[in-house]
Amino acid sequence: MCLAFLAGFVNPSTATEVKKAVCNGKVVGSGGEPIAGAKVGLYKMPLSMDVFALKADLAQQTTTKDDGTFTLETDVATDNLILVEKEGLAIGWANWNLSEEIIDVRIILGEAKVLAGKVIDEYGNGIAEAEVSIQFMAVPSGRYAHYLFGEISRQLFTSTTDVEGKFSFERIPADATAEFLVKKPGRVTVNTYDPSSGLKLQFAPGQDNIKLVMPVEAKIEGTAVEKGGDKPVSGVKIMVLREQKQPGLKQEPIVSKEDGTFSINALPSGKLFLQIVPLIEGLADWVAEPVEVTTEAGKTISGVKVEVVKGGLLEVVITEAEGEKPLERAEVRIYQQSRNQWLNARSDKEGIARMRLLPGEYLIGGVHKEGYTQEERQETVSIEDGKTARIKWQLVGQPKIVGVVREEAGKPVGDVTIRFLPGGGTDFKTDDEGRFEVAWNPRWWRSDETVRCVVARDERRNLAAVAEIEKETKPLDIKIMPGVIFGGSVVDPNDKSIARAQVIILLRTSSWSVGIRRDEVETDARGNFEVKAIPPGQRYYVIARADGYGEKQIEADADDAVGGRLRVEKLILPVANLSVSGVVVDANDKPIAGARVYCYSEGQQQRGTQTDAEGKFTLDKICPGKVNVLAWGKGQLNGSVQTEGGARDVKIVISAEERGESRFVPKQPPSLAGKALPEFKEFGIELSPADVNDRMILLCFWDMNQRPSRNCIMQLAKQAEQLKEKGVTIVAIQSAKIDQTALNEWIKKYNIPFAVGMVTGDEEKIRFEWGVKSLPWLILTDREHIVRAEAFGLAELDEKIKAITQK
Repeated sequence: MCLAFLAGFVNPSTATEVKKAVCNGKVVGSGGEPIAGAKVGLYKMPLSMDVFALKADLAQQTTTKDDGTFTLETDVATDNLILVEKEGLAIGWANWNLSEEIIDVRIILGEAKVLAGKVIDEYGNGIAEAEVSIQFMAVPSGRYAHYLFGEISRQLFTSTTDVEGKFSFERIPADATAEFLVKKPGRVTVNTYDPSSGLKLQFAPGQDNIKLVMPVEAKIEGTAVEKGGDKPVSGVKIMVLREQKQPGLKQEPIVSKEDGTFSINALPSGKLFLQIVPLIEGLADWVAEPVEVTTEAGKTISGVKVEVVKGGLLEVVITEAEGEKPLERAEVRIYQQSRNQWLNARSDKEGIARMRLLPGEYLIGGVHKEGYTQEERQETVSIEDGKTARIKWQLVGQPKIVGVVREEAGKPVGDVTIRFLPGGGTDFKTDDEGRFEVAWNPRWWRSDETVRCVVARDERRNLAAVAEIEKETKPLDIKIMPGVIFGGSVVDPNDKSIARAQVIILLRTSSWSVGIRRDEVETDARGNFEVKAIPPGQRYYVIARADGYGEKQIEADADDAVGGRLRVEKLILPVANLSVSGVVVDANDKPIAGARVYCYSEGQQQRGTQTDAEGKFTLDKICPGKVNVLAWGKGQLNGSVQTEGGARDVKIVISAEERGESRFVPKQPPSLAGKALPEFKEFGIELSPADVNDRMILLCFWDMNQRPSRNCIMQLAKQAEQLKEKGVTIVAIQSAKIDQTALNEWIKKYNIPFAVGMVTGDEEKIRFEWGVKSLPWLILTDREHIVRAEAFGLAELDEKIKAITQK
């Protein structure tokens, strides 16, 4: 089973070391105003390997104060979710990984939106009394996102469809996206979340065409037996996979009965795999080869056998390098190439991670434990029936940076946030005596030229300092001083303020630039922001980004502050109102489904998506200008192109070959075919009703300075009377700005009998909007002025007119 997705939220290896964790939070409205009396719940979310979902147990409850603040403390060794609710507003939440002993969160409760849809059968008919749950929901938060998933999400959002199959959920944040879980007896259990799509969720408030299809279920009936003897085996936990590497289709395992039988319903049709549930802790009783079953809707596949064996054992003995102390709860990653499958195990109190495995070759990909440096080692081990393979593995405890933070007068300062840079990304707090202790990973400092420092900040008292440290550092004595306050504003290209834009402050050194705080700062309703406790004497990058816009980065030097304040230059964000779409193919021009596609460029926010079954993709919220697009398929397949915002039909060819510079794919003008002909008054052309009503329009973009264009206009002049009799009005547009007098003289000289206008604005933009790719360019409409032909030659004109008049 693939647990890479959950790894971002769950870090069980930190469990026993965490003594106390504190969350200081503030709940505000969409305009930044504090919200008092909001209900705040702290939910413990231990990972259950039996059900492959995060459970949720309410551990604490409190309410926000008049200023919207709250504090939570916990010593529970698991991940947490902070859920905030207030009548009349959308819910809000934050994820809290307990590798973070101290966090400061800001949770926004905005306008509540509705997420609604319809559950239908394979024929489009509504299905009543289907249970619909929000399985997974995400809200963007700067560079990251907040996620609501598993049991807590289903507790909050579960509904039953009405007689027409409709469902509706309220209290949804306006900028949320979601995935659904749908159940009903006799129907396929539908889980819309596709793990291979990463964290790009499909459904959002405001969509009015959500349809969740529930076909008739398929069933599997079988028996778990000992291989070779067919002796029934009870208590075998079985999961169903669509592919061997994907998480289970079922939300809970199926357990074989005393006679070894099992029955699985609510399954989709197609190729499925039955596999024993792997354990991450403890030792499984049995292992088995995955069993492939092809199901059909409305049918039961009987007689399926899951043949279990004892296999062999792998024991990884994990100790601390100094003193060989056994290390409990170290995590082991094991890969079996023949099945393309990663497995996980965790060490017990004796420091031993035990796994029961099928015979074969396995790769131990690494051993990890919080606070220890992972050994750069991989080892292949062979597992045989009835035998135990034992591997020894040592981890080196990470060195620690210790120190004390003092005021200028020498008094220790408690409750100061400590961040170790460039590595880590986790905040700590000084104790009442101003002391701190931070573990660091030497692998972050492979280069002796890497600058290393501790950033100490106290935003409430506006105190800050940066202390550079050596690799073999002694205890630090940090003098914290009055910090600099950065202020500024974020606007669009029309100088309109952008509220809720995210602003990031990066500390700059000669070798890296890293954020000085855990979260971004958001602009207020007027687009203004303020960041306190900026360490003086340093240089910074200030980056702003917002939903629906690109990003802007500027430089700032704290030494330029006056009176402790620095007003940075205005951050102007480009509008991201375009998209880039296309297809990903292999070297044989075959579309690649499920390929990951990303884009990046200066001024663009990074975007990601996945190709559909036809290899097609669309990247939304792209700014004008050049953009690099990269695609990855399975294995080592990759490819890239450089294109422009608004480009369509972009083809990315992926292969295992090394590539040089990406080829440039220009943005293609849109086609007007099938669309109403745009107005052309801007070109100085006014046609009479007699020239327009019930008449076809032939439009020619041309350039008097080009011979092919001149020839085309003169040919049209010769055919003008004949075309008029056929019901065609001719209009010519000089597509480049030239001297009006010279144009008039040329028209008079060659007796051009139809209206001729000229482009006076941005030539390139106008040609693009009209879909003009070359000159001369002909466009022909029907009598209702709908474009029916474009990009054709004069020799094809009669045929195009005939095709229109015969309709």
